[in-house]
Amino acid sequence: MPLNIDLQQILLHVFNFVILYFGLYFILYKPVKKYMDKRQDEYAKMDEEAKKNLAEAQEKNAEYEAILAGADKEIAEKRKAAAAEMDHAREESEAEAKAAADEIIKNAKKQAVTEKEKILKDAQKEITGLVEAATRKIMLKSDSDNVYEEFLSDAERSVKDGKESV
Repeated sequence: MPLNIDLQQILLHVFNFVILYFGLYFILYKPVKKYMDKRQDEYAKMDEEAKKNLAEAQEKNAEYEAILAGADKEIAEKRKAAAAEMDHAREESEAEAKAAADEIIKNAKKQAVTEKEKILKDAQKEITGLVEAATRKIMLKSDSDNVYEEFLSDAERSVKDGKESV
């Protein structure tokens, strides 16, 4: 052996290196690689789920915004309907109040006409009574010169009594 190279030693070293390589490969590299791949897959799944959840959330957000826009529109329509209903109710109330007022005025006019007729009848009766009394006095030809003055004073008294009773 010229350079002091022992082939057997070299083969033993190569054999030891191959054993060490496969041993480390199966004991360390393969389990670590498997763990890293598994972890990478988990993170990829988590990322996909997060993207999927984000997309679903955005869809739901869009749906809710559409629902809210529809609700706003519906609220506006209901407000318009309520306002129209209130206007209608107010108009009906005004019509009823006007009808009631017309009825009250009509009844008041009837009552005023009735009272006027009653007052006229009472006045006619009083006038008739005064005329009869005056006629009686004139017919009896009272001795007093003050027949006309008594007639007037009686008329004034009855007018005052009539005003006080009204």
